[in-house]
Amino acid sequence: MYKASGQPVPHTKRILELNPGHPLVSGLRAAHGGRTDDPALAETAELLYGMALIAEGGEVDDPARFTHLLADRLARTV
Repeated sequence: MYKASGQPVPHTKRILELNPGHPLVSGLRAAHGGRTDDPALAETAELLYGMALIAEGGEVDDPARFTHLLADRLARTV
């Protein structure tokens, strides 16, 4: 409605809701308990956040980084 009437769209604060029972979330939590200094955990969290943004119709801040992280992770699984 704001755009249709020519008014600026107000900025909305995002709220990230996690399902603590989801295998990715519980696995990340368990891995963090034993490997707090592992940089792969931060990358996994960044990937999950990016996926959440995309799923709700938003955009990731750095699409090139997101794509690089995703491609790197996929390459390691093949």
